[in-house]
Amino acid sequence: MRKCFVTLAALLMTAGLIYAAMTFRNTVPSPSAPSLRLIRIWIREEEPGLNGWLKKMAAEYEKQTGARIFLRKASKEEAQAVLNGETNDPAPDILVLPNAGQAIALRGFALILRDDSMRPETPKPTGALFFRPSPTPGPTLSPAPWPDADALGAVLAPAEMADRMPGTVICPDPAAQLAKGKARAALLTAGQAARLPFGFRFFSLPDGRGFLPIGADALSESGNAFLSFLLSPGCQQRLREVGLYSPTALLYSSDDPIRYWIDTSRGSSF
Repeated sequence: MRKCFVTLAALLMTAGLIYAAMTFRNTVPSPSAPSLRLIRIWIREEEPGLNGWLKKMAAEYEKQTGARIFLRKASKEEAQAVLNGETNDPAPDILVLPNAGQAIALRGFALILRDDSMRPETPKPTGALFFRPSPTPGPTLSPAPWPDADALGAVLAPAEMADRMPGTVICPDPAAQLAKGKARAALLTAGQAARLPFGFRFFSLPDGRGFLPIGADALSESGNAFLSFLLSPGCQQRLREVGLYSPTALLYSSDDPIRYWIDTSRGSSF
């Protein structure tokens, strides 16, 4: 009988210890899981190269910081609602806009003049506006004539470039219309010029007039941190991979002649 009593008491004590342990585990708060830092970026700019660059830079930033970056396109109305403080969605940390905010990249254009005497391939540079490079490394510049009005005629240009030089005619797709022979000259990017089916000469516009800035507005502390990252030298150098230009550094050499002469024509504008 005594043995049974001892056994029962031991069982009751064991059950009590198990219950106490379970109660303690349920009452002591567990360490909270680290919160995931999400950075929202809304993109109003349509430039495809920019999207590719932002995706690459976002992946690098995620590796370095553990943050997660969400990229999405925004309509004109959505962007304006954010700027007005009227959006019902979670506000973005960064809003990317054409021609507004802190410049994070540049689109570059050159004057392209059809020249059937030249082979249909990217030509050697005829130089910046009014200039021609010498054949020596690290070229010094000497005067060269800008084509006269009769040679140019109407200059096809996208709407945002219409005020950059006299004689421009707004055109939704200047490269396509130039390729169809609708005009002899157009303001095009280096990528557009390289796809033309005929030979041409090119001229870079002086004092930064060939550039369109792509800007960003940081709307939070996290947005400011990522914006600073995008403006760092390493990120700016990688704009070269997508054919864009940097507001803070020269990226191209003479082995990419059109982009080189566009890049070096910026003057003091940026």
